[in-house]
Amino acid sequence: MKVEITHDIACSWSALGYARFRRAAEEHRAGGGALTVVFRPYQTAVRSAGTPLDGGPSPLAPTARAEQIARAAAADGLVMRTDRIVPADTSRAHRLIALAAAHGRAEEMVARLYRAHFTDGLDIADVGVLRSLACAVGVPWEAGKDGERPRADLAPSGPPVPVFRFPDGTLLVGAVSLAALRGELKRAALRTAAA
Repeated sequence: MKVEITHDIACSWSALGYARFRRAAEEHRAGGGALTVVFRPYQTAVRSAGTPLDGGPSPLAPTARAEQIARAAAADGLVMRTDRIVPADTSRAHRLIALAAAHGRAEEMVARLYRAHFTDGLDIADVGVLRSLACAVGVPWEAGKDGERPRADLAPSGPPVPVFRFPDGTLLVGAVSLAALRGELKRAALRTAAA
């Protein structure tokens, strides 16, 4: 079974959605389910310092909204230190994910990039930082110019991210609940087995 995730490393909703998906995927695999995850890059606008973490308008004050997202993420295993986030262009990070996928390490690389950006306060646009993260995950850093590395074609503008696409075309959009992700993985596995 294959699930495609369209996301951006600098998007707090993508980070929260992936933290939940990762938990659901681990449970699915622990129960004997097979699962392949494919990452589709999407680049949101680079957030400048002082911009609300969620990147959009909210009836809550920006700091209250950021705290709300951070609390939700912490419950799903991702610590968000909003005061440490370094605004960054994520195109190189997406290329690193493509490189990690070629070595079977994409899921681990994505989790590490989210942690680097939201927890560790690292600049995920910096080549030195990305090289270090690749090494930490066990992805060989390939020498050469960026253009020689695997491509990560950015998804066209469309719905908000993250977007989870299941084998039958079902889409879950946004930082959906862990229960919704568990349920859809179970339904998708049943549909795949029946086919």
